[in-house]
Amino acid sequence: MVSKDALLKVKQDVENYIGQEIFVKANIGRNKCIFKRGTIDSTYTNLFVFKDAETDSKLSYSYTDLVTNMLEISLPNGECVTNYDFSTPKYTRL
Repeated sequence: MVSKDALLKVKQDVENYIGQEIFVKANIGRNKCIFKRGTIDSTYTNLFVFKDAETDSKLSYSYTDLVTNMLEISLPNGECVTNYDFSTPKYTRL
C-alpha cells in the first residue's frame, strides 16, 4: 500500500511539469497502450488534467496510475520522469 506521503511526492513531481510538453503512455489493458503528446493543464488533490495537443481534449489521470505503472510520463528527449518504486517488503527471510 502506498502512503499519503508517497502520493504527495508524486503530486509535487507532476506539478513541476505543468505547461511543459510531455508524452503520456497509458496502459489500457490487454497489452494495449495509447501514446499522446500534450501538456499537464492543472493538478488537484487526487488527480491531474492532461491536455492532448492534437485534439485539444482533456483527460484526467490519478496519481496512483503513475505509482502502479499504468501511466508513464516522459519528456520529448525520451527521458522517463515517472519511475516510482514504493514497494517495501513487510517481511524478510532469514
